Amino acid sequence: MKIISENGDKKMKILKNVLLVIGTLILLTGCGQKKEQTSSQDDSKNRVSQVTTSDPKTNVKITVSINGTNLKAHLNNSSAAKAFAKELPATLSFRDYAGLPEKVADLNHSLSTKGMPSGHAGTKGSIGYWSPEQRIVFYWGTEEYYEGIHIIGKFDSANYRNVIKNMGNNVDIKISKD
Repeated sequence: MKIISENGDKKMKILKNVLLVIGTLILLTGCGQKKEQTSSQDDSKNRVSQVTTSDPKTNVKITVSINGTNLKAHLNNSSAAKAFAKELPATLSFRDYAGLPEKVADLNHSLSTKGMPSGHAGTKGSIGYWSPEQRIVFYWGTEEYYEGIHIIGKFDSANYRNVIKNMGNNVDIKISKD
């Protein structure tokens, strides 16, 4: 009887050790994935700064006229922003988009995104270009990172959020260089 008990104890110790090793591997794998996710988030932050930080001396200053209110903004030095600036002045029809904190207008043509990150988070106050559907986007709130979002500028007026959020649907907005 004692032999069975000793064998059972040995099997139990082996089983505990195997479970301990498996648990440790699971924890290590989980931590590795978390680090990758953090690294990806860090990369996303780096992409944000690469695109939205630009020399104020070379930014294109613009005015966005919405329902009689003029908002000051600027376009950065990205390839898409430079291409869009060449089209100004322009009047585009903006609308709500899928209950998200943004307003969109169709361009019906593409802008070059050469040298720009492949994606970005839509941050409050940003002016973006949504390349998959060729749209200009005004972000009055924050949208998570998506491939295809390209930040081309930023609103400088403090009241941008209230004006954009409450402007309504299918509103013609004039965007012009200062």
